Amino acid sequence: MLIRLSVACVAFSVQAATVLYDFETESERKAVPCYAEKAFCVCVTNKFATSGGFALGFTCQPWKSGMPQWPSFTLKSPVKDWSGYDRLVVDVVSAGEAGDPFSVFIAGPEGRIQNGLNASMRLPGKGHVQWVVPLKKWPKATPPDNIARIHFFTSEPQNFAVALDRLTLLKKGETPPAPDGPHVGRDLLPLVSDGRKAMERRIGELEDWQSHATDYIRFLKACYAAGSVSSAMLLGTASSMEKILPRGRFSANPVPKEGLAVRLAGNEYESVQLLVAPNGADLADVKVRVDGDLRGNGATFAASNVQCHVTGYVKTTRKPPYKVGRDKRTPALGWWPVPILGFLDGVEIKGQDVQSFWIRVHCPAGQRAGVYRGALLVSAKDAETVRVPFAVRVNNFTLGRTSALPLAVTFSPSANIQHESPEAIAYAAALRADPLAPINAWKRHRRGWVSFLADYLIPCDSLYHNSDTNRLDAIRQLKEEGRTGWFNLGYWSYPASTNAADMATWRERTIPRLVKFYEGAKKIGVQDYAYVYGCDEVRKEYFPAIRAAVGELKKALPGVPVSTTAYDHEFGVNTPLDVMDWFTPLTPKFNVEKAAASRKAGHQVWWYICCGPHAPYANMFIECPAIEGRLLMGAQSVRMRPDGFLYYQISIWNSERCIASGPFTDWDPRSWTIYHGDGAWTCVGPDGTPVPTIRLENFRDGLEDFAYAKLLEAKLAARTGADDWSRKAKELLAVPQDVMETMTKYTDAPDAVYRWRDAMADLLEIP
Repeated sequence: MLIRLSVACVAFSVQAATVLYDFETESERKAVPCYAEKAFCVCVTNKFATSGGFALGFTCQPWKSGMPQWPSFTLKSPVKDWSGYDRLVVDVVSAGEAGDPFSVFIAGPEGRIQNGLNASMRLPGKGHVQWVVPLKKWPKATPPDNIARIHFFTSEPQNFAVALDRLTLLKKGETPPAPDGPHVGRDLLPLVSDGRKAMERRIGELEDWQSHATDYIRFLKACYAAGSVSSAMLLGTASSMEKILPRGRFSANPVPKEGLAVRLAGNEYESVQLLVAPNGADLADVKVRVDGDLRGNGATFAASNVQCHVTGYVKTTRKPPYKVGRDKRTPALGWWPVPILGFLDGVEIKGQDVQSFWIRVHCPAGQRAGVYRGALLVSAKDAETVRVPFAVRVNNFTLGRTSALPLAVTFSPSANIQHESPEAIAYAAALRADPLAPINAWKRHRRGWVSFLADYLIPCDSLYHNSDTNRLDAIRQLKEEGRTGWFNLGYWSYPASTNAADMATWRERTIPRLVKFYEGAKKIGVQDYAYVYGCDEVRKEYFPAIRAAVGELKKALPGVPVSTTAYDHEFGVNTPLDVMDWFTPLTPKFNVEKAAASRKAGHQVWWYICCGPHAPYANMFIECPAIEGRLLMGAQSVRMRPDGFLYYQISIWNSERCIASGPFTDWDPRSWTIYHGDGAWTCVGPDGTPVPTIRLENFRDGLEDFAYAKLLEAKLAARTGADDWSRKAKELLAVPQDVMETMTKYTDAPDAVYRWRDAMADLLEIP
């Protein structure tokens, strides 16, 4: 069975050759509707063009019994009389392995397409070819002066992925046009000349395009069905716990008729994504803004509390050393949503790109509870502005201004040099010497960065500083802002041995600097928030030396907690490290029963993540599902009850320059070694200003979920007797199974998290 796609176009002449299709004009692109099903996809793409910027992609899934045997599509011929031409030339970029058949029927306006002139070829493997179709042996049923249809097809394909461009009719003596499109050097020629890795990368790009085109068409159909579409744009929505790839696989819902909504408490932030995609033609100067104050319950929710920011993207080009998600899948290469670009105004959205706008709502303390209604306005150049209903529901309780879960998180901007080549080490050194590099540019806005991090509930701290008394300025600022959190006096390591000489040397280089920092904190009046961290991930053979060091620390700094990530997985119960105060295992090593025994002995047991653990454990790499960060800091922390969370670094910045444009940025996604985003939850904007990431947003959202649970726990403790409210509260504090079963079995559905959080809010709102 042949499945046809009819397209109309107008031919034009270039250099004496007659070009039937070049896919460059808006009328051409609008006239070529996308077609997608599970088996195959046909759509205009801005990848792999050999002429101009666009081509027509035709990709197929490996054929199996029950799938269409003859994937095909039909273009209408804009030239009726072909009798004066002796060749049809089609530029073909093949991204699959060699061998799949590719054929064409050229026929009149009526009758069986199979009665037309037929030509076939076997596709080359991973390369470009100009397919020359001789126009000589016309069948009697198809006179060459009455051509209407050009029908392309394949049969039982296995590795079929092509892009077609510049369909050209040639007369005798005319030369086929040479490829001249802007994508030739970047996207086409590497298929032929750059070697295996480059080929694989380009193949992956075309495969991603096929998947994206399929998802785009599903999205388009859903938008039309829901009525969330204008003549210029498609409008969709996604939660803040989802990553919507602009040019890769994505799943999004159309904006419902009732619009978008968020629910939050005082001092809380909550976000939702509004998605915009072109409905045919490219879009220019696309903006989203709130249409004035929201109103309800006789009160106003100020428009200034609603921010509509452009989501930015970074490009991964190198396969990372990890899988992601509960299903442990290999991360796709390409453009990933990472920075939230508050400094951008309008953006262009081209082709089938899906652009996210991050709608962040902040509810100030004291805001009257209730529902406030207004609208978001979506505008674009030469397009009708679309009004999207928007509602904010405010709970009748307020969260604290600091994290309810103690944190020890490093902010210490640096370039990565660990486990790298001499070239990489030299590159990092060059960045350190460059005043325009992000690792230096941020210093122009030190106070702004301190407040920015505090907005995300992170005290400006460092696990590894050498008792840098300049950090006291940040501690003083946070106290002035009423947002003091835990801070480290300085890093300490174990002595070479426990003999008198080695211990004396250790004391001399360690104790005075820690005491000096402590005295500085005491003058500010925040000494009760001080701790000392050391012996990072140290093995048990060094425990005797660590024990001796802890004894000295406690003599010099009585009452100051001593923290470590040393590998004592009994957490000080009957081990040489029973003198330690805070133990911090990696999340897979956190054991609820052992933690309880350790607490009974007077210790705390925190947990941490870093470049591990890998999937299916939750982590916060660029390619990890966004929901994992929220679950880790929220539901998983509520269920497992660590005493705190530690993270080694949020500001590894390997980029040469700050982000100055977007949404597609040149920010380097590589952080620690060849990981993407490990140790880098922040980016740097113009002149060194702070830029948050989707992962940082979900980190805070998870901490706010944890804060809900702490409020509910306190309210439950204040009640007497057993009643239905108490039963429900206990169930929610245990975390429902549909949110989390274990540390490796948890939901990927944002609705499950919202149901749990909103159920806690409902109980908290009951007097």
